[in-house]
Amino acid sequence: MAVSPLPATVDTDLSAPAEREQLHTRNITCQAFKRKDGLYDIEAEMRDRKHYAFPNKYRGDVPALEPYHHMQVRLTMDSSLTILAAEAKTLAGPFQICPDAAGNIKNMVGLQISKGWRRSVQKAIGGAAGCTHITEMMGPIATTALQTIFGEEARQRRAGMSDIDKQNRPTTSLRNSCLAFADGGEVARSNWENPASES
Repeated sequence: MAVSPLPATVDTDLSAPAEREQLHTRNITCQAFKRKDGLYDIEAEMRDRKHYAFPNKYRGDVPALEPYHHMQVRLTMDSSLTILAAEAKTLAGPFQICPDAAGNIKNMVGLQISKGWRRSVQKAIGGAAGCTHITEMMGPIATTALQTIFGEEARQRRAGMSDIDKQNRPTTSLRNSCLAFADGGEVARSNWENPASES
């Protein structure tokens, strides 16, 4: 039986908006895969679309909803969140030179997703030789990788645990990272008491 992620009393809609016109949509999709060799692929795709046609010096008239930016990234990493391979592609951009900026993604190899990640990314692929949008994608990629690898490790632990093991309280690196994991919080206690649960 499925459990609702929110109490029944929670309103799942934002407040009613003012009268408005939609102008722009940005979609970022991240997907994660465990490979047969034990490594992980984290893939991300970004598309920016305007809801009206507009002129562009390089592309001419860009029709409404045609992607103005369209980038793809794949990072391959191990369970320590160390990047072993990286590739990127720009399929659409506002300038002819835009696809060339994807080449510096190779500078991500050897980085580890850890404290200071954004600084490391900016140093590796940001600035005058990089692509702002590919650089921005590294935030969602990092959180997707964390959710994926920690989740997979929890899944493997669940598979090998006895009922007694499941009663032991584990430590967690998420303690005090948000309201749910605040010391003394009801949800935090529940998660720390159940090492089989995922966050």
